[in-house]
Amino acid sequence: MEGGTRQGGATGISANIPRCPRPSIRGIAAGGADCPLSLLRRQGQSVLRLCLDRRKLTCPLIGFTNLRRPALPQHKTSLDEQSWMTRGQSLFTVLAIYFLAQVVLRLCLPHGLELDEAEQTYFSQWLLAGYNSQPPFYNWLQYGTVQLFGMSLATLALLKNVLLFCSYLFSWLAARQVISDKRLAVIAALGLLTIPQVAFEAQRDLSHTVAAIFGTSLFLYALLRALAAPSLAAFALLGAALGIGAITKYNFALVPVAALLAIVSDRDLRIKLLDWRLIVSAVIALAIVSPHALWLLDNFQAASSHTMRKMVGSDANIALGMVRGLGSLALAAIGFAALTIVIIGACYRERVVAILKAESPWTRFTGRILVISLALIVLMILFGGVEKVRDRWLTPVLLITPLYLSLKIDAARLSLQPGIKRLWMVVAVIMVIVPGVLFGRVASARLTGDYPYPAIPFDRLAQEIAAKTEGTKSVIVASDGQLAGNMRFNLPSMPVMLTAPPTGTGALPLSSFDRAIFVWRRSEGTTPQSFNGVFGGYLQDEGIAPSRAQPAILSYGYAWGKPGDQYQFGLAVLDLPK
Repeated sequence: MEGGTRQGGATGISANIPRCPRPSIRGIAAGGADCPLSLLRRQGQSVLRLCLDRRKLTCPLIGFTNLRRPALPQHKTSLDEQSWMTRGQSLFTVLAIYFLAQVVLRLCLPHGLELDEAEQTYFSQWLLAGYNSQPPFYNWLQYGTVQLFGMSLATLALLKNVLLFCSYLFSWLAARQVISDKRLAVIAALGLLTIPQVAFEAQRDLSHTVAAIFGTSLFLYALLRALAAPSLAAFALLGAALGIGAITKYNFALVPVAALLAIVSDRDLRIKLLDWRLIVSAVIALAIVSPHALWLLDNFQAASSHTMRKMVGSDANIALGMVRGLGSLALAAIGFAALTIVIIGACYRERVVAILKAESPWTRFTGRILVISLALIVLMILFGGVEKVRDRWLTPVLLITPLYLSLKIDAARLSLQPGIKRLWMVVAVIMVIVPGVLFGRVASARLTGDYPYPAIPFDRLAQEIAAKTEGTKSVIVASDGQLAGNMRFNLPSMPVMLTAPPTGTGALPLSSFDRAIFVWRRSEGTTPQSFNGVFGGYLQDEGIAPSRAQPAILSYGYAWGKPGDQYQFGLAVLDLPK
């Protein structure tokens, strides 16, 4: 009765084992098909086949000596995992080639310097704790590269593109600290190329904003690393990132403040604020910031006045000023991040709703940083009188957008393809368009008559100055920073001055030179003002009569320009009294 019940209720593998017939003595002796050992062997093989069919890794009969142990099933790598599109090595090989191409392109273009390039070149004459209305991090790096490699266009272009390359690297690393599917970290890096300020404007002519991109990316990586995998090294890196970020651009401060408030508002993360290793972070950050902070205390008015004039309005109607400020913030945020959101949304268009609904602890945390940062700017508008917010000024605040979107996609548990492939296709187009536009705006200027800064013939003016100063101890005094930087670039062995020296420094006395060369212009290249109108007051302060100068107006053709299109400079030679 018991045997019958067992047979009738058998399921699974045992139900498929054939019943063993009663063996005959003759079959046993002969070892034939009726032999119990032969039957048992055949039954064991049947069980093994069933085990493998059901993907079982063990079998009750695996111990028989004449049965092979089945090989473990090999994990088949999916197309997504094999794809080069998700590998960090492939990502950064492509980015390295792209940024190297950007350096080569800059070397191929005419060598007139853009505004920020000229400013950095001019300031590279000094290593100071502060220079003007911007923090000194990029200036320090530019000074170091010029001291190491000399003054050249390659030196200027390489520094910028190395910082941008590192920014993409840190964005990728930041995502990998907290993302579940590490392959999705490429979205955080590639997403930067969809931001116009990062992809185009940073290449065209930005320096301190490039430093802010670098500092913010480094901070986000260090912050997420310290939170996800705390260690002494992670907190030391966090301190370095805080210090570096603080001396890239002043508005970087919004990001760590927002991150702190986001941590405080999260009950799972706020315990991290009691970690003793934060003392290490604070010490390192203070050590990096303190030289400039001390300078800023002595020169706060001069350093802040330029920025405040740009941001704070003079409208007596407070309500209207608030409306303008909020409107400019909205337009700036759209201009900075809208294209990125649209592109990534289009790449995952089939699952946009799922992405919007998906969340994880890390999407909530990064989302809070984003919202709190913008809220702090709103408070500045409402209570600080800020009326003008430009998209470039939002760089530290909104640079987290691609990282946030990559975490949202990860939380939605989507398959990688076709989203990653689509994003790569868009990025490939951007990598062609950006250099094409940078080249085209110079190459097409002879047709449009709108010549960009690289086409201005600063080098021709420098050749004239070199001929007039040969064999003398001379100094160049320029009317504006771009002109001064271009003279410094073309004549790196000759000191260059502005009528107003860098903030916090004294003017270089003309009496220490034999000859002074004064250069001036109008920015549009038309006939310059009179020499006395530009430098008369400066020379009187120096105790020198302006009438002793020998002014002249010089005209040169634009680089890659149309014959007949000329740019005019003023030049005056003044032999100084002994």
